[in-house]
Amino acid sequence: MKKLLIFTLLLAALGLFANEFKLIEFRKLPADFHGERNSVEDMDMEYCAVLKVETGIPTGLNLKQKVYKKENVEPGVYYFFVTHKEKQITFTAPKYESLTVDVPKEGLKKGVVYYVKLESIPDVTVTLKVSPQADRIILNNKVIQKNKFKTAPGNYSLQIEKKGYETIDEQIKIDDRNCYFSYTLGKEGKTKVVEVPVAKTPQEPAQFSLERFDVIYEITSCERYEDQIVIYMNITNVGDDRDLKILVWDRKFKSRIIDDSGNEFFSQKLNFANKSKNGDIQINLVSDIPTKASLIFKKVNKKAVTISKFDLGVWTKQSDRFRITFRDIPITKK
Repeated sequence: MKKLLIFTLLLAALGLFANEFKLIEFRKLPADFHGERNSVEDMDMEYCAVLKVETGIPTGLNLKQKVYKKENVEPGVYYFFVTHKEKQITFTAPKYESLTVDVPKEGLKKGVVYYVKLESIPDVTVTLKVSPQADRIILNNKVIQKNKFKTAPGNYSLQIEKKGYETIDEQIKIDDRNCYFSYTLGKEGKTKVVEVPVAKTPQEPAQFSLERFDVIYEITSCERYEDQIVIYMNITNVGDDRDLKILVWDRKFKSRIIDDSGNEFFSQKLNFANKSKNGDIQINLVSDIPTKASLIFKKVNKKAVTISKFDLGVWTKQSDRFRITFRDIPITKK
């Protein structure tokens, strides 16, 4: 019984800080040469439906359903071949909670390719201020060692304990933004005073602010100077200090834009912190300090009004090489 309890608490502790992702799109593709050309049959000798999945998870994405063929064609882009009879799809990945979604209402069709876009739900910073200082703080059955920590948004059970004081035991909601909670403990037998939690720092719009592996990538503007496009960014490390490299020369993960006519352009110059170079730049990102970056793309069509796709190539020791993808970025003329 004791071992079972310890195992249960361990599972709860692992689940507390698991990342989450959400479904952005699930739609039929009018054409996809790769998926159609490599089609396979299911156990009933019928052509599989193909799921082309784009996500910020560079490796390790899987399905709970039977997969007849899987291809990871580039970091964050997968092809899954499944039977067209599936009504739901469950996505799994290391350190992520499983996500189950319904297929389109008309169902999956044999030999048809579907586009699925998943985005990670970024963790938020939670601060708990307790007066007097607590002996123990428990969140979802896990003892919290620090009063400031990161976790996914959601509903949590909270217990605050101190000898000689009444225990606080309640449910709290952590929103999709950094949160601050303040509590004053009451002596045993006396009424405790609990201050109302206050939410801080609203989250930026998801399409131009993405978090990957404890680093937030935010596009602040996209500007055109004649035939040059400059994308300005803030990059903020919300984890431990780390080295981060923006990739411009890397053959497979180089940074690029695609304009609204489908033309592809690669970065001609990179500015990152106080460094400037026509190539990759690596710097040490100090925790919680926004660092400016800008990428310059030349000979872009002057009539372009949006950047349909911006791929930022990135390397860190914790995640290796991968791409951050932004879509439909409006261009401001200067």
